[in-house]
Amino acid sequence: MFFALAIIKIYVIIQKAAKKETSFLGEVAVMKKKPARVQSLLPLILSLIAFLAVLAGILYLVFHSVLPGKEPTSSQTESVQILPLNTRDADDFVKTNERISYPGAVAGIDVSAHQQGIDWELVKSDGIDFAIIRAGYRGCSEGGLYEDECFQANIQGALSAGLQVGVYFFSQAVSVEEAVEEAEYTLQLIRDYDVSLPVFFDWEENASGRTGGILLQDVSDFAAAFCMEITSAGFRGGVYFNQTYGYSFRLEELRQYDFWLAEYRDNLSFYYDVDWWQYTHTGNVAGIDLDVDLNLMFPHED
Repeated sequence: MFFALAIIKIYVIIQKAAKKETSFLGEVAVMKKKPARVQSLLPLILSLIAFLAVLAGILYLVFHSVLPGKEPTSSQTESVQILPLNTRDADDFVKTNERISYPGAVAGIDVSAHQQGIDWELVKSDGIDFAIIRAGYRGCSEGGLYEDECFQANIQGALSAGLQVGVYFFSQAVSVEEAVEEAEYTLQLIRDYDVSLPVFFDWEENASGRTGGILLQDVSDFAAAFCMEITSAGFRGGVYFNQTYGYSFRLEELRQYDFWLAEYRDNLSFYYDVDWWQYTHTGNVAGIDLDVDLNLMFPHED
């Protein structure tokens, strides 16, 4: 960016010099009397120099920058990459009785102690094939780690009913070290269960709590640390975010993990591709008395 601005500056100076009919060092040189023919050629010469400067700048950007379709050079950060874009056709999303379907996508829910008691057999019979269950959370003021009050009942019930299961941890981490601690705590909670879907990192700011003022760019580091710990233990890692967080996180550094987007509308408008979509928080599902989050799991394209 600095190089490009320098090129523009040079071009402007040269053009000013051409208009004033000065030498190339017009801003620092003393004006000199020149033959009429030299004076008439001077603007053309200066314009040619300006063109060559701009061309050199373009060539620099092409060969020294990460552009679409160009692999990063060894001198650039390995994590920099082009994210897959959202190419899903809005017309392929079909809404029926407040539920949304998409070709090849699987329907599911995410739950916590908020939903209280759940009849998982009824949930399964209502067309729900997976559940993302809150395993635990960190307190927003003191920062203690806690197991979700209904985690054991929910994961046992979901697995017994034949649902695929993933989990999430509600993070209030303020450092990489705390994110790792949360991952280790989550691994302890799920070690005896068949968790075939990702273990998600769900960080949400509490403005009046310990996370107030944390930079979202820093949360990218928290998410990476959490997911690295999860994958090292043999599970799939994932990151949950809404659009605001998604456009603020360094997603290119998290691309090896699953993306779970919260966007409450009838189709996806997020610019980048995601693996999971939470499309409402007011869903109705048999076996659950209260509102519940509804989700789609998109097929992986190998």
